[in-house]
This record gives sequence, structure tokens and C-alpha cells, in this order.
Amino acid sequence: MIIKSFIFTGLICMIAQIIKDNTRLTSGHITSLFVSLGALLGFLGIYDKMIALFGNGASVIIMSFGNTLYKTAIESGVLNMLSGVSVGIVSAILMAFLITMIFKVKD
Repeated sequence: MIIKSFIFTGLICMIAQIIKDNTRLTSGHITSLFVSLGALLGFLGIYDKMIALFGNGASVIIMSFGNTLYKTAIESGVLNMLSGVSVGIVSAILMAFLITMIFKVKD
């Protein structure tokens, strides 16, 4: 299962890098694309099958964020859809803050 997770996550990263290298899309565009793709795959019922097949490799990438947003919106309503991902968002903000306090930016 670990090898499948590693290969799947690496494949998603490779696709993102190919898109970035061969188009004029920025990292923000690509991130938004993958979040939307995760929500679409969740809507179609494919993302749960991907998690069953690839395990944690499919549940840690950015597409999982879109899938979680979709699931929470369906279960709790559109106004409460951020409640399902709020812990992840707060954790990312805190970790980014801590990293910037530890390391210096290079010019």
C-alpha cells in the first residue's frame, strides 16, 4: 500500500510540474485546478474509490482538500463547508508562521 501511495502522490506532483513547465499557469492556478478536480471527483463518487485504492497517498494531496470541501458542503450545507477543513487550514497557517520565524528569507 505504501508503494501505491507513493507512486500516486508522485504522479499527481509530476502532472502539476508538467502543467507548470508547459503552460503560463501559476502555482495558484494549478492549486485551484487540483482543488476543483478533487471536488469534481468527489461529486462523481470517484475520489472515495481512489482513497480505497491508494490509501493515504490520495488523502494528503491538494485534491483531498477539494473532496473534503465538497463532502462537508453536502453534509452540513454550503455555509458550513469550511468546518470540515478548518483544522487543516489553521495548522497550515501556524506551521507557515513557525517556519518563517525559524528560517531567514534569502535575497
